[in-house]
Amino acid sequence: MGKNNIEKWSPGYELLRTFTKIWHNLFYYRRIHVLGKENIPENEQYILATSHQNALMDAMAVLLKIKKQPVFLARSDIFRKKMIARILYFIKILPIYRIRDGYAELKKNEEIFQKTMDVLENKSVLSILPEGSHAPLRKVRPLKKGVARIAFQLAEKQGFSKDIKIVPVGLEYSDYTKWQQELIIQFGKPVSLSKYYDLYRENPSKAILALVRELREEIKKQMIHIEDDEHYDLYNDLRMLFSQQITLAQHLDPHDPEQQLKAQQNFIALLEKYLRDHEEKAREIQKNLNAYTRILERHNISNRHIDRPLMSMPGFLWRALAFLLLSPVFLYGAVNNILPYILSSIPANKVRDITFHSSFKFVISLLLFPVLHLLETGIFYLFVHQPWYTLAYFISLPLSGLFAYRYFVQFSDFRARRKYEKLTRRKHPDMEKLRDLHGYFIHLADKVLSGEK
Repeated sequence: MGKNNIEKWSPGYELLRTFTKIWHNLFYYRRIHVLGKENIPENEQYILATSHQNALMDAMAVLLKIKKQPVFLARSDIFRKKMIARILYFIKILPIYRIRDGYAELKKNEEIFQKTMDVLENKSVLSILPEGSHAPLRKVRPLKKGVARIAFQLAEKQGFSKDIKIVPVGLEYSDYTKWQQELIIQFGKPVSLSKYYDLYRENPSKAILALVRELREEIKKQMIHIEDDEHYDLYNDLRMLFSQQITLAQHLDPHDPEQQLKAQQNFIALLEKYLRDHEEKAREIQKNLNAYTRILERHNISNRHIDRPLMSMPGFLWRALAFLLLSPVFLYGAVNNILPYILSSIPANKVRDITFHSSFKFVISLLLFPVLHLLETGIFYLFVHQPWYTLAYFISLPLSGLFAYRYFVQFSDFRARRKYEKLTRRKHPDMEKLRDLHGYFIHLADKVLSGEK
């Protein structure tokens, strides 16, 4: 597989994708929700236009959740070394040249655009991140014009005889950098290019701008989009801290990812309206939010503990016993997986751009865990000389590692909840203030959602 036949289906690529999919879908993320998959056209020419918040992970989200083998575009500077370029072509990535690469290099885009037409004419999928660069923000930044130019060039080549669809894709990460998080991938209704054909014949620039504007609006609908830069952190912190309450207040199911996403989108839109009408309230809300998060951080407790009823003594003892009984499994998983976990996390956490943290963790762990598990299995076989026991040991390694991580998260939450309940029973002043502030935010959410002035 190389640049010349990148649009063709590749068995080697599919084998690599299957292996990557197992790690991505079952181990790296705790849960992945795919919404709107019925909006993906069948047996048609289409382009996927995806929001770009989390570096490589945005491409992986789309790549591993559709049947076809999509071809991606990436900045040209990563293709400079021949060996790297061969790898990138094998995994179906084409270079795109920018002005910063030099005017002479820009001419190479003609060849790349021709190749993208081959991809679409072959009824493969072209996947583009139209914002052009990533940012760890829950918003769709202005789109580049490349996606529109490619689509219109293909339409022109075909004499405007066929429609081309562009599918807007929104991504929603529960956290950008941590392991075992949740991811929502939502495919929106395709934007049809044919309605712009007459305008394009008259004025290509106007048609391109109109398509880009519509596409940006459609991508916004598929994800959490916070338009207000000045109060961005306020919106984001409120919807993260009180997502469950916000969803319940709108009589939606907080365990349904589609309804939860819809509830948060609606809350942000209403909050924007509320703050436009009550600009002075933003400072008060931010001040209270800062006080609220300081208390949580000072005592290392979670916001979600406040809504839970206090544990009874039998309930506490039962949970403590369960953790105790499962601790040998945790230790087994931790001992066998701690080294690749650390070796994957430390280099990633040293990268300055946090949006690359997950990408580094994912790629390094994808390589390290299998290698070290095979090494551990080989050492195990040298001692037992039993193939079936060795196979069982090999299978247990990733499964026990996953269990150990989830055990650690649940045990940490249990300790934090116990700490919060002890402070509450002792009537610690911070807990009284915390509950007062919690009530303030719940009341604020009710006012915003009801449209109260």
